[in-house]
Amino acid sequence: MKAWVIKSSKFTEIDQLQLLEVARPQPHEKELLVRVHDVGLNPVDYKLIEHQPGSWLYPHILGLDVAGEVVEIGKQVDKFKKGDRVFYHGDLTESGGFAEFGTVKSDVVAKMPDKLTYPQAAALLCSAMTAYQAIFRKANLENRHTVLIHAGAGGVGGIAIQLAKIAGLRVFTTVSKQKKDFVAHLHPDAIIDYRTQNGTEQIQRLTNGLGVDLIINTIGAEAATQDLKRLAYNGALIAIDGQPNLTTDYAKLG
Repeated sequence: MKAWVIKSSKFTEIDQLQLLEVARPQPHEKELLVRVHDVGLNPVDYKLIEHQPGSWLYPHILGLDVAGEVVEIGKQVDKFKKGDRVFYHGDLTESGGFAEFGTVKSDVVAKMPDKLTYPQAAALLCSAMTAYQAIFRKANLENRHTVLIHAGAGGVGGIAIQLAKIAGLRVFTTVSKQKKDFVAHLHPDAIIDYRTQNGTEQIQRLTNGLGVDLIINTIGAEAATQDLKRLAYNGALIAIDGQPNLTTDYAKLG
């Protein structure tokens, strides 16, 4: 089968991926063999190339998010059958799904809803699970009313906006001017253009000086540090990509 692989640990850039012919894997007793229809490409995929886990065997197949069809079943698997449409977010320490076929432990696989297409399923996995965990697993929504979601046009941000609205929160988001129309279709309560507007000033205006109860930050440590100034009393910051600098002089944050 054909697969996108990193040939050795010496290759540390995404443009060093190679499309090669490799052996088709065989499922172990608790695994499925899936014919790959579509895959998702996420920031974590290229970051893994730059910082490779020590457990990788080479050539290593990349790819965490997969949507496809079950073609073989391990002896101890009883919840799936051949032909099932499935999707899954794989194990970053194991061989992945940027290939014609992939093996995966059955306990991380879900059957696809009938209305979901393979491209939709592959695109949802990493971003949707990250957004869901941020809002419903990591955040305590008790007595929370407002949330600032950075990068609302991104994979995580766009889904987080929709989940936050379902949770009954008043949603503010940051985007660039070019992406405002796209984000407007997700119905946030306010859109902040981070290139032309001061985010802290806008949050203070929108909350009458109180700050927001919850912030979901996917854009880095520097922005997460600035977010400390935007939080309401007893507010919570979920920093997905880089932690805030807690030694910064809080009074000088802009």
